[in-house]
Amino acid sequence: MDNNISLYAVFFVTLGLNYLFAMSGKGAAAFQMPIFVWLGVPLNTAKSVALLANTLSLSAVTFDNFRASRLDLKLGLPIIIFSFAFAPVGAYLSNFIDRDVILWLFALFLIYAGTTALIPKSSNAKTCHDRHPKVVYLSLIGAIAGLVSGLLAVGGGGIIAALMLLLGCKAKKISMITALAVPFASFSGFVTYALGGHISWLMLVTVSTAALLGGYAGNKTAHSMLPNRVIKVGIAVLSIVFAIKIIFDLIR
Repeated sequence: MDNNISLYAVFFVTLGLNYLFAMSGKGAAAFQMPIFVWLGVPLNTAKSVALLANTLSLSAVTFDNFRASRLDLKLGLPIIIFSFAFAPVGAYLSNFIDRDVILWLFALFLIYAGTTALIPKSSNAKTCHDRHPKVVYLSLIGAIAGLVSGLLAVGGGGIIAALMLLLGCKAKKISMITALAVPFASFSGFVTYALGGHISWLMLVTVSTAALLGGYAGNKTAHSMLPNRVIKVGIAVLSIVFAIKIIFDLIR
């Protein structure tokens, strides 16, 4: 395999996917990793750099949101704190619960949340757009996200976004919160693989540059050009696509 061609491909795949996913505040690692493998990158190296791309892309999103005073920490902190607290509980429970069962339930929930979000709601429905959600709801979202993250060893962004969609939260707020929460888990996963020696420094530089550019540009596009409804549809569609990918991986 020609290293120059592969690095160009890795750069543009990373740039494009992180640009698109950053507009909804989601990480692209779940889709980047198999594409990297298809391009000829070793599996564990693909996992490590995809998780690093998640970390940097969404960190760039959070930096831009913070700099523009868009970041609502009161909305995000309960979710982050409780997801961290309950992730070890999920990891412990994973010893007793079949992972495939949880994956099926997770996929079905994502499809339900995504399709529900695509159905127009009545104009008088009260949502996060006109009130701040109660801390207990935000804490519950964090706890569930932490449990699922621990059970499946995945970032909790998908479950956070889906639950906030069901709660009726404004899509741009959802993208901010998931972008704030996901990098912590992604970086932890990256460090795990990096310490195991599954790392390529040339790949790291390539992916890091593309992820930062893609994440920052995607967030700029979302907040300067896209209406809230478009971002909501994007989050819903990505939830459904992610669910389909999970189901496909389970049945093949």
